[in-house]
Amino acid sequence: MAAILAMSVGAYAQFGGQFGGRSRGGPSNRACLVPGGGPEDTSRKIDRSGFVYARVRYELQPWWRRSGNPELPWHHDFPDGDTMLPTALQRLSTVHTTPESFKIVDIDSEELFEFPFIYMSEPGYLNLPPDDLKNLREYLDRGGFLLMDDFRGNQLDMSEFDNMEQQMKKLYPDREMKLLPPTHPIFHVFYDLDETTMQPPYRMPNSGDVQFFGIVDDKENVKVMIDFNNDISEYWQALDVGQCSLHEAGTAVELGMNYVIYAMTH
Repeated sequence: MAAILAMSVGAYAQFGGQFGGRSRGGPSNRACLVPGGGPEDTSRKIDRSGFVYARVRYELQPWWRRSGNPELPWHHDFPDGDTMLPTALQRLSTVHTTPESFKIVDIDSEELFEFPFIYMSEPGYLNLPPDDLKNLREYLDRGGFLLMDDFRGNQLDMSEFDNMEQQMKKLYPDREMKLLPPTHPIFHVFYDLDETTMQPPYRMPNSGDVQFFGIVDDKENVKVMIDFNNDISEYWQALDVGQCSLHEAGTAVELGMNYVIYAMTH
């Protein structure tokens, strides 16, 4: 696995981009959707002496709860995606962490403040009541970093994006989401990436092109990173399955590492 992570970009260049049934600039591999999900193993030993991050458990919109869907959006790609990020960080950088360095944490919990980096899946269904709003804002104002990932929208259906934007407006009424340009430091802090070439792991009827938004503080540091029309945790989960584009999965890992290192240095 370490060899795959380290060699993904080089191998892509060597073989002319012919991985996962697509060439550079071609359509995304629609088969890159890997079943997953499972309960958290609370008996896991987490090394607290190094980097540990949290997957946020949040309240869902009432209309989602009424749908009868048994899936929990905040839980998507758990735990395999969560294992892969610290594994890559440990093997490809000097950051001290372990494959077990993650935990599910409630968004309104004081425990949230123990983690410098938090991950939120499917923010299109996020609901922020007052207590959750207060806790998350305090977390971010103290220096925490939030990555939002795995949601989509297009001209036919922007409901997920619109809901996420409404929740962020409640969180920071005075701050606008910014479309981050390719030159932004978050794409170059560790790996030098061209995020404009990123392909999503799969396409849905409400999918559009991948875009990267951010909410920044007064010093222009990104506090909330928003991966729109993307699902990098799906790539993390699928990396050792062999079902997805090796280049795209490697890029997703590199993006994740950039996010973590940016968060820890800004």
